[in-house]
Amino acid sequence: MASTVVTLSPAEEKKADKDRLLTALINLCGVPYVRYKTHPIVLALKHDGITLFHSDFIHMTAADIDALQYEKGGALVPLELNFKMIL
Repeated sequence: MASTVVTLSPAEEKKADKDRLLTALINLCGVPYVRYKTHPIVLALKHDGITLFHSDFIHMTAADIDALQYEKGGALVPLELNFKMIL
C-alpha cells in the first residue's frame, strides 16, 4: 500500500496550529472549553500575541510566562501564579 503525503496550504496550517494550541490548553492546562474565550490563561496568551502552538507557544521561556498579563475590569493585571505554574 502506498502512502499519500498531504500538504496543507498556509491558511490550513495556521488553523491547524491554532487548533493545536486550543487542544493543549484544554487537555494539558485544564482550561474548560466553555470558558475558553474568557479564561485568564487564554486572555494573557492572546494579550501577549501567543495564538499559535508551534510558532509561538512552544518557544515561550519562563521569563515570558512570568511576564504574562491580561485585562481584567479595564486594568492590566499579572496572570495569577497558579496559572503560571500550569503553563
